[in-house]
Amino acid sequence: MYYLHHYICEKGSDMVLKTAVAKVIFYGYACVHNYENVEFVTNSPTRHETVIDTQSLNLPVRSSYHTILKNGDGYDFIFRNREYSLKGSTCLYNSESNRIINVLEDMYHLNHNFCVIESHDGDYYGIGGMHSRYFLDFCNRHNLKIEKEPLIRYRNAEIVSPKVHSKYHHNGLYLMRSADMLHWEYVQPLPVISGIHPGHTDNFLGYSKFDSKISCFYSNMLQQYILFIRANMGEGRRWVQTTRSKDLVQWEPFELLKMEGVDFDNDNYYHFDAMEYPGTDLFVGLSAYTNRPRYPTKICIKLMFSKDGVHWVDSGSILDTPMSTDGYRNSVQTTSVFFDKGDYYDMFFNENYDGIASSTKSSTVVNYKIPKDRLVGISSQGLGRFEFEIGVQSDRLILNYACQDNGYIKLTINDCETFILHGDTLNKELAIDKKYMNRNVQIKVEMEESVLYSVQT
Repeated sequence: MYYLHHYICEKGSDMVLKTAVAKVIFYGYACVHNYENVEFVTNSPTRHETVIDTQSLNLPVRSSYHTILKNGDGYDFIFRNREYSLKGSTCLYNSESNRIINVLEDMYHLNHNFCVIESHDGDYYGIGGMHSRYFLDFCNRHNLKIEKEPLIRYRNAEIVSPKVHSKYHHNGLYLMRSADMLHWEYVQPLPVISGIHPGHTDNFLGYSKFDSKISCFYSNMLQQYILFIRANMGEGRRWVQTTRSKDLVQWEPFELLKMEGVDFDNDNYYHFDAMEYPGTDLFVGLSAYTNRPRYPTKICIKLMFSKDGVHWVDSGSILDTPMSTDGYRNSVQTTSVFFDKGDYYDMFFNENYDGIASSTKSSTVVNYKIPKDRLVGISSQGLGRFEFEIGVQSDRLILNYACQDNGYIKLTINDCETFILHGDTLNKELAIDKKYMNRNVQIKVEMEESVLYSVQT
């Protein structure tokens, strides 16, 4: 892992391996110690431009459940268009060519939440699927044939057809492979995750729907794939569950995400998306949030951080958002986390989800931008102090901070070397003594009327 430094030190007669983080993001109290009179702040991105306008592309209604992949100077968007036809369609759109292609028009069970994953071998993998009795009723009403589809089982073993002799029925997550994202084939005929997968939580309607946005990627930190999907805790009550795999076929039991302060009867975390935060040992996640199932008083996009993908820290709202017109949920859906664009990150949000623009029922994907590594910071209006540890890999510290006119930040390394900072700087370089190289160091911070966002070496 390129952002970690490993070294050996002696403790008595034992040799102890320690790991030092070479980039510190101030996302919560777990990353600092000996703190007083400081608080954590979360910034908001700036709305930049519309990337996908479903009306201008002649898509009659809303698009949703986006996977976004970087492609040259532009982006590929893979998303569901719910009512492109009676059958629905999973579409591919490129922001540079402004071209849209229907890639999974006839695969009904993949049209709800198809997530595309870039592989190490140059191919793409897609994972997705949704089935329920409502899906079967829909197919019957519109004379859509489903006999050739793979079969899997409802978690309550409900029999939906006397002709089915397999232990499997019709819901689960299927795995597909493609060389170009246009032509897909099944990796195996049965789902890789079924409705009776160990640990899977879906306490609504008595069966597993798999009916929400999937976030799945290869984690360099874990050295395996990690997948996040909605956990239905009850009617109108949503949370997130996760599982892992080394090959995208065999998956570990699901676990519910763990986070202090979550009220499972009211808090709704919806359309969760995650990635490894660049240059750190952290996962970062975004989730559309409401503070109760109906008629919420708090609607926003939550920013969350994790060391292991299971235990998370809620860093608060990164973007306040409107409520859907029916008062049921957040009208903005998360569509991606962050793409590195030099001094800033690109972010994308699916706006007007669930018809906030009720006159057109249009849904758009909008580009937001935020200065690099300024998502969160540690702040003090009065005189504040704290300490943190960092693994030094060079003779430079690179700091991202903002001081008010009368503010300052003082850093002291190992009680030896001291620096005082003023102004507002994205990448301030400080030359430090080479004796700190390949070592963990303790940095004491004193600050007033300032925010420190990140420190790296």
